[in-house]
Amino acid sequence: MSKIPVLIDTDGQMDSLWGMILAKHFLDVKAVTVCAGKNDNPEHSFDNAASFAAMAGLDCTISAGSRRTVLSKRKPPQKKFLPDGKCGLKLPSPGRAYEELPAWDRIYEEAKAAQGELVLLCFGPMTNLAVTIFKYPEVCQMIKKIAFVGGSYDYGDVSAVVEVNMATDPEAARAVFQSGIKMEMYGYNAELKSAFTNAEIGRIVDGANGPYTTAFAMSGMSHKPDEPIYYGPALAVMGLAMPENMTFERHNIFIETKSDICRGRVVPLTMYTPLGYAKDTKVAMDLDKEAYIGLLKETLASYEAID
Repeated sequence: MSKIPVLIDTDGQMDSLWGMILAKHFLDVKAVTVCAGKNDNPEHSFDNAASFAAMAGLDCTISAGSRRTVLSKRKPPQKKFLPDGKCGLKLPSPGRAYEELPAWDRIYEEAKAAQGELVLLCFGPMTNLAVTIFKYPEVCQMIKKIAFVGGSYDYGDVSAVVEVNMATDPEAARAVFQSGIKMEMYGYNAELKSAFTNAEIGRIVDGANGPYTTAFAMSGMSHKPDEPIYYGPALAVMGLAMPENMTFERHNIFIETKSDICRGRVVPLTMYTPLGYAKDTKVAMDLDKEAYIGLLKETLASYEAID
C-alpha cells in the first residue's frame, strides 16, 4: 500500500518532533515548511524545526515561511512549553539547511506536483497556509485536504473555549476554513483523550535510553504537574495513516475573529448545516489509546536502536 504524500507545516515546538518521527515511518513526507508561530523569538522556530527534521531523518526540502501572523502581531501567552519551544533541550546543530524557496511557494509547487493527492499536515498556526491561498487561489483545488492540530470541539487551553494554535493566528485559520479545502481537525478535545499519565509515559520509554527518550520525556516534563501530557502532532499522524484507530464526526466549523474574549474560538455546528455549506470538517473525537501507546513505544525504540 502506497504512503500518503504529505507536506508538514510546523512552528518548531517540541511536540512537532514526534509528528515528524511518526510521519517519517508511516507517510511520504515531501517537504517541511516553518512559521514563527507561538515562539517568543521567531528564530527559535526555524532553528528548532531544522533540528527536528534532522533528528527524524527526513531527507526532504525545508522552507522558511512567515515570521509574523497575517494581520495582528498579538499572541496569546505561551503556557505549554518554555519560550524557546524545545524545553531547553540541546539539539543537534546545525540542523537541515533551508532552501531559498519560501514556504508558500514550496506548498504550491508540491501541491502541483502531487496532482491533487497532497495532504497538508499542519502542526501549528495556519499562517503559511493562508499566505499560500492568498498568493495562489487556485491551490484550493489542488490540495486533497488539510489535517491540522488545533481548535477544539469543546474546551480550550488558552481560555475556556479557545485553543492556542487558533488563538495565535485566527485570521489565517478563518481564511483557510473558508477556502473550500477539506479539513481534518485534531483538536484539544482529542488531545485530552490521548493525554498520558506518568505511568503511561513510563511504559512508552521503558527499555529505551538515549537522546530521543530524553526529548520525549522533556516534552512531558515541560508541562505543569497538574496539566495533561499530550503530543498533538503524533496523534494527527496516527489518525491520518491509521484512521481505524480514531473515531471521527463531521461538522461545519467557523472561526471567531471579532470578539476579544473568544478570538480564535472554533465553533462547530452540530445541530444543522446551513444551505450551501457541507459538513466538510472531519473532527477527531476519540482514539484507541492502547494502539497509540504501542505505536509511540515501537517507534521510539526503533530510533534508539540506530547506531
